[in-house]
Amino acid sequence: MSPAKCKVCFPDHAVKPSMSGLHLVKRDREHKKPDQHRDFTVASPAEFVTRFGGNRVIEKGIAAVKCMRSVRRWAYEMFRNERAIRFVVMVTPEDLKANAEYIKMADQYVPVPGGPNNNNYANVELIVDIAKRIPVQAVW
Repeated sequence: MSPAKCKVCFPDHAVKPSMSGLHLVKRDREHKKPDQHRDFTVASPAEFVTRFGGNRVIEKGIAAVKCMRSVRRWAYEMFRNERAIRFVVMVTPEDLKANAEYIKMADQYVPVPGGPNNNNYANVELIVDIAKRIPVQAVW
């Protein structure tokens, strides 16, 4: 669909170019304002989400799954081996019980205590200790 045809069929939409082709995006007041979100500073993920109109920060394994998929795709394109980069993940008992997708995608997992995040995923000392013991080259 050409941009001209798009305007006729969808007057409240715009065509946005991307690396994978043209995409139809809905126009609204925020799209008409030039770069209103470009230069800013936020102190926390929660503030970032609020600034962009959200109301919560999702801290589940979805981000880990997306990251692993992207890195595996890149590793395959680069090295013809999607497992060229190994993933070691931390796993709580709750994650194991839920059979979380990111666990299935990992090459290795390390059990950590359950409960609130300060016991596991937000515990920097625990993360550094695990990173040194395994050892790993990067932490995300």
